Formats: sequence, structure tokens, C-alpha cells
Amino acid sequence: MAQREDADGNRRWSIDRMTLGLWLLGLLAALAVLWGLGAAAPVLIPLAGAFFVAVAVAPIGRWVRDRVPPRLALLGPLAAMLTVLLVLAVFAGGLWFIGQRVAGEVPRHAEELQRLWEQANGWIDGLRERFLGESGGSDSGGGGAEALSGLVASVLTAAREAVSTLVIVLFLALLMLVEAPVWREKIVKTLGPERCATTVTAVTAIAQQFRRFLLVSTTLGLITGALYIGWLSLFGIDFLFLWGFLAFLLNYIPVIGSVGAATLPVLMALAQGGSTTALMVAGGLLVIEQVMGNFIGPRLEGKQLAISPLVIVSSLLLWSWLWGAAGTVLAVPMTVLIAIALSHIDALRPFAFVLSDKSDRRRFEARTRPE
Repeated sequence: MAQREDADGNRRWSIDRMTLGLWLLGLLAALAVLWGLGAAAPVLIPLAGAFFVAVAVAPIGRWVRDRVPPRLALLGPLAAMLTVLLVLAVFAGGLWFIGQRVAGEVPRHAEELQRLWEQANGWIDGLRERFLGESGGSDSGGGGAEALSGLVASVLTAAREAVSTLVIVLFLALLMLVEAPVWREKIVKTLGPERCATTVTAVTAIAQQFRRFLLVSTTLGLITGALYIGWLSLFGIDFLFLWGFLAFLLNYIPVIGSVGAATLPVLMALAQGGSTTALMVAGGLLVIEQVMGNFIGPRLEGKQLAISPLVIVSSLLLWSWLWGAAGTVLAVPMTVLIAIALSHIDALRPFAFVLSDKSDRRRFEARTRPE
């Protein structure tokens, strides 16, 4: 874009053809990349998940490999994957425990849940008739049972697909851990030690910051879940461990996750104790989220790069559109990883600044400067 004078001597902004062509070429390239990401989702989703798993547990494998004879180096990746399996076992055990508790308490709330279901159906039908001129005509007597059976079928289908994908992810992660030293030597020998030193240092720093992000998110999730259980127990809200578990899981999805974690227990409080109890529960959960997000969170994060809430929400929409439910799970880790990588490349640090939650460039530089 440049300034030019017209016949009357007035200055006007104009865009030359080359600049316009470059912008159009960049737009077409971005659209092509998005199309490729969506088309290659069956391949890229397991690879991305395996990469994050491998990066998270790589220090464990390295620690074991450095303490065993070279011929037993395979014990390092196996120990790392055993750690992943133990975490998954604890996760599955927690789900089983919560499921048993919920299954035992659901019959006591069957009438309340049915009443809430009928009220929700009536509210939706009223909106449809008011704004669209259509009559709902829903059968409240069997609607709850039919919806529940459909929900159970959908959950079982999703669980089967998740298990099959998880098996592929773990196998790929094991291969990545086993071949990581070999690929590192190949890169060093191809590019040379001097040219590769800076790249290896940057990649190591990126991996360390990403593992710190996972550790901080897990710690915040555990604290948030415990606070949820403690606060809800004061009001006698049922399914305490379920709400605490959801608060822990949804903590990995900033902004949107906290809204989802608080909504369900508030609805349960509304069903059990009425509007007054629901308002008190909602107020307490709001305080918990504010304290965790504005006080405890920043102190645990330290120099970790924090992402703007708008960027988080936008990335959730983008990756869920490209990769569905898996994109929702991988959106935040991928966005954080991209931002951290950009912050370690001098030419691309302005883009990391745009993605961050900082408005002061000097504070951003001090917080994210590589050590």
C-alpha cells in the first residue's frame, strides 16, 4: 500500500497489484492448509495426540535410559509408557468409582430429573411455537426414556471410538519415544552440530514449557475439583465426586470449561433446594473460579506464556470444526504449543505477543524470553 497523488494533487492510498496478489496468495494458502487439516484428520489426530503424550513423559524415559546399560535402553520408553498406563488406570478407576456412586443415587432423584426434563421440553416447545410458529407436540411421558436410551447409545459409540483411537495413540507415542534419539542424531549429522545446536536448544525449551503448562493445568484442576467438592458439600448437593471430577477435567479447557463445570452442579442445586440454594451455589463457584483464575493460577504459571481468552475460544471453535470432538480436546494444547514455539523464534515473537493475554510488550518479553 502506498500514497499517490491524483490529477488534482490530492494524496490517495492505493494498493499495487503485487501486494494484492500476495495477500490473495496468502489467503488461498491458509484455506488450503485448513482444508488439508480437515481432510487428513484421521491421520493427524492420532499423530498429534501421540506427540503430546510423548512430550509429556519423555523426561521419565530419558531418566531411566541414562541409568541402564545401552543394551537395555528400551526400558526408558517402556517405563514412560507404563507411567501413562498407570495414569489411565487411575483415571478409569475414578470413573468407575464415580459411576457406582452416581448409579446408586440416581433412583432417589428420578422424579426430580423427570420433572426438570418435562420443564425443559415445555420451555423449548414454547420458544419454538413463539418464534417459529411450530407446535412442539412432544410426548413428555416417553420423551425422557427415549432421550436417555439415545444418549446411552451415543456414549457407548463414542467410548468405543475413543478406546480404539487411544490404542493407536499409545502405540505411536511408544514409537516416537523409542526413535527420538535416533532421529536427533540423524538431524545433527544432516545439518551439522553448529547449525543444529540452536534448534535443539529451542525445541528443548519449548518441550519444557509445554510440560510446565500440563503440570500447572493438572495442579489447578486438582485444587479446583477439591474446592468444588468442599463448597457443594455444605449445601448437601448430591453427586459431589462427579462435579469435582468434571471441574478437574474441564479445567484443561480455559474460559468455556469453567462455565460448563459450574452449570451442571447449579442445575442440580436448583432441582434439590430451589432458586435460593442455586444462587448461593453459583455465587460460591464463581468466587472459586475467580480466585483460581486471578490469584492462584498466575502464581503457579510463573513465566509460562498465557493465552488470550479470545484466542482460546477461537481456537476451540476452529479445531472443533476441523476435527470434531478430538479437536476440542487438542485445541488448547496445540494453541499453547504454537504460541510457545512462536515465542522462541525472534522473527515470529510478535505473533506470540498477539496470541498472549498481555497488552504490554515489555512485560511480555520479560515473561517469555528464553532462558
